[in-house]
Amino acid sequence: MALIDITQARESSTPVPAVMRAVRVLDLMAHNKGPVTLSEIARVTGMAKSSISNLMTTLQAAGMARQLSRGWVLGYKVLELGQSVLSSTDLVSEFRRLANMLPTLREETALIAVLDGLDVLYLARHNGNQPVRLATDIGHRLPAVVTGLGKAMLASLPEEEMNARLEHVTEMPRLTNHSFRTVDELRRDLAAIRVRGYSIDDQQNTTGVTCFGVAITGLRQPTAVSSTLLSYRATPELRDRLILDLRKLSRQLAGAAT
Repeated sequence: MALIDITQARESSTPVPAVMRAVRVLDLMAHNKGPVTLSEIARVTGMAKSSISNLMTTLQAAGMARQLSRGWVLGYKVLELGQSVLSSTDLVSEFRRLANMLPTLREETALIAVLDGLDVLYLARHNGNQPVRLATDIGHRLPAVVTGLGKAMLASLPEEEMNARLEHVTEMPRLTNHSFRTVDELRRDLAAIRVRGYSIDDQQNTTGVTCFGVAITGLRQPTAVSSTLLSYRATPELRDRLILDLRKLSRQLAGAAT
């Protein structure tokens, strides 16, 4: 997944470039799987090491970064801020409340996410009551083209906007043997989603896991809800009941947001 190109996209139009550089570094730490060194930050951002050292000291004092023996990672203040965003979002609280009221969906894992570029950003999860819980980290990102949520949101976009986003896709992520190999396969699937009104991730993201997704219409940012379950449980009968609940949840959330 590409990092936010804040330096090129916004620094020229902002009166506080130092803040934008700080956000660039925070974004780098968020996308890295482990600690990042000053040398790595300098290589990615083009900043001088002396400037980076001063910046990291400031971020550390603010609780936004922590220094480990092998480099720097995000600080706990970032988690606190993220949780504050979620707790202040009416859509998330309504999702949690309504998902628990639907007869079939309340027993299953349900998710709500937004589309950020070509990434799915997970906002909240309803765990259900199944003995095997399918965990997805809140705040985590995945490529939209291999997730039920992502495909539901892409298919809900106006065709011109959908094409504009997909023109940047040159290679499809191959997470499993079921993942699409070409963009043409993806486009055919998105066309089918538009017709039937829901998406299917049939082990394209995780082997043995199936996901059904429904977009929420009328919101400013593309948003969708989904249900995730082990593939052997995804019978046509359970699928139909889940889709019914997801469509109802989508309509209720769209109404709550107006």
